[in-house]
Amino acid sequence: MKQPSFAELLDKRVPAARLTDFIIHELSVFNLGKIVDFNFLSRSSVGGYCRSLGFATNRNWSMLALDKIAPKSPLGPNVVPEREAKAVLAQLRYSIDMRLLQPKNKNKPQPDIISDFLPKGRRYERAKTLGHLWEFQYALAVELEHGKTRGSNVTNNHPLLTALVVVAHLTEDKLYYARLWEMETSAELFNANLEKAPTRPIMKENMHAKTHLQHRLQERVKNV
Repeated sequence: MKQPSFAELLDKRVPAARLTDFIIHELSVFNLGKIVDFNFLSRSSVGGYCRSLGFATNRNWSMLALDKIAPKSPLGPNVVPEREAKAVLAQLRYSIDMRLLQPKNKNKPQPDIISDFLPKGRRYERAKTLGHLWEFQYALAVELEHGKTRGSNVTNNHPLLTALVVVAHLTEDKLYYARLWEMETSAELFNANLEKAPTRPIMKENMHAKTHLQHRLQERVKNV
């Protein structure tokens, strides 16, 4: 029996989890060298997926610039709105729980890869959950650079594919984005000093980034 296309699933208004199943299955099939219809990356399909996550009708990520998807936060960097980040994170959790997605580092399974971002005080795959949703919001904004932001469009700003890039980096280091924020603000501060540009806003953000990273490092040592 022929499987329905992504567009047909959207027409049927299936739950987000069913659409996530479809996308991850198609990516795995493509990885085996088979021909895949990447229609789920079209503008209308990305919009349909966004709606399935409960995003507002004007929040089709494929039609929005980075600053519209992820505005500047009070701490400085661009971040995806909390409600949307939670919806994307829920799809990652579903994918890992159902073993559609099996993150690994050096062939060692990492099923707890998103535990740091889940609500604090619980356990997920035997790891403590730490409540750093903001860091995930930041991570999604960072990885939108693989979409339409820099002219080398790979993901078309698709929320799930953007999140999969985040997971890939987290398998290198669960503190990848805490370190990245500190590193990028330190580089911006250095360049601003070279160019004799104003440094006060960058310095303020850099201090926030350094404090956050130190907290995360101490947390990691404590939770080993």
